[in-house]
Amino acid sequence: MRQYPTTVKNLTAGDFPPAVRPFWENIPSDLNLRLALTLTSIVCYCSLSPRLRVKYVYDISMSMLLLNLLCIGPSGSGKSLVRWVVNLIMNAQIIRDQKERKKLRDYKDASRRRGANKDKGEEPLAVIRFLQKFTLPIVVKYADLTYRRYKDWLSFFLYSDELAAFAENRRGNGDFQAVARTAYSLGETYSRDTLYQDGYNAMVDILWCSVLCGQEQALSKYIDKNGVVMGDAGRQILVKLSDGIGEDAPQIRPFSEDQFHDINVAVNNLMAETFSDDDTLMPIHVVDMSWLDKDVKTWCNIIREKILKTGSRAMDSFYVRASLSSFRIATELYHLWGEKPERRKEVRRCYYAFAEMILDNSMSQWGDTYEDAMPKDGDTKTKKQSLFDMMPQRWTRDMLREMVLKEELSTPARIFIFKWLKKKWISEVEEGVYEKRA
Repeated sequence: MRQYPTTVKNLTAGDFPPAVRPFWENIPSDLNLRLALTLTSIVCYCSLSPRLRVKYVYDISMSMLLLNLLCIGPSGSGKSLVRWVVNLIMNAQIIRDQKERKKLRDYKDASRRRGANKDKGEEPLAVIRFLQKFTLPIVVKYADLTYRRYKDWLSFFLYSDELAAFAENRRGNGDFQAVARTAYSLGETYSRDTLYQDGYNAMVDILWCSVLCGQEQALSKYIDKNGVVMGDAGRQILVKLSDGIGEDAPQIRPFSEDQFHDINVAVNNLMAETFSDDDTLMPIHVVDMSWLDKDVKTWCNIIREKILKTGSRAMDSFYVRASLSSFRIATELYHLWGEKPERRKEVRRCYYAFAEMILDNSMSQWGDTYEDAMPKDGDTKTKKQSLFDMMPQRWTRDMLREMVLKEELSTPARIFIFKWLKKKWISEVEEGVYEKRA
């Protein structure tokens, strides 16, 4: 079977553009923390790039660079460093939001002074994008205000360092998870209609990038069994932080002035690509990633071969968005490289590495849950070993049927035989007898 060209373990600091590189190279030894901080920086940069569009090879329409990152670990595992990265990169957006929030406060204060029977005037079209504690109606309102002001949609950035509290707040709103699924894709609108006087009615396209931190117990509440099956899990990039019991607290080497400069330049450039000096939106910029299409198909074909050999329904579900999320990561990296063709090698390496990591982590966390949630006649378990590899060099149809039953696979033996013959992995040496091909 073909292997991945690269993995996260053999990525180097040189594979990342200067604005991302410090978050990789300034972590001395902890790969999981290095991944968490590097991916946090990329998600932040994506949230600052709402005017970028890209065509994914398997999609019909253009995509916005929307990513959801979950950093899960016990207390003292490094989640505070994630917050530091968020504050560092998102500071310019936070300052902009503070000015917009002041407009709303001033309007409310003026309205109270005028009294209930006075003309309060038009509410300002405030555009607020950095969200922590909020309700779904507020998101609907902010999305609508954004569209009314700019005549287009912008993505939000969601951040929480307490996933437990975040998940608890969301439980009371049945629509939230449905919106969270559509927020991963451009063009899927959400309509909210209410009858009460102070309700906010609008049809909006809610879009967001998110970085959410928490502990393992909170993760199972945020992504429950239904969420795994409905696709909530597949839209997440999961990173488990190390449980360094008895070890020193996670550390990051201080950034140099040059490293801070590279980050600030990237942030300023992305903000300038979004808003003009006269407070209008800059034109849409399409990043040409067609040169990566062959690699996307190659990776997806590698995974489909695994699926055909294992019969894993979970992998069949998770790999689709693992590839898409990694493709969006690659697009942002390529843009931060200045879209220079000579940097495609590094971006290609990152696509393969992150696609594998996202899929592996999803399967490890949610694979068995997904399989268990399938209808009874589809019950199966996440396979640790390929069904194809379990079979001897020469075997019969009955032997395969017995193995399918033993492994509790839902796919009939005849389907495996048909697929394997089509792939030319086996040949029929006599009726009902098959042999693996070299």
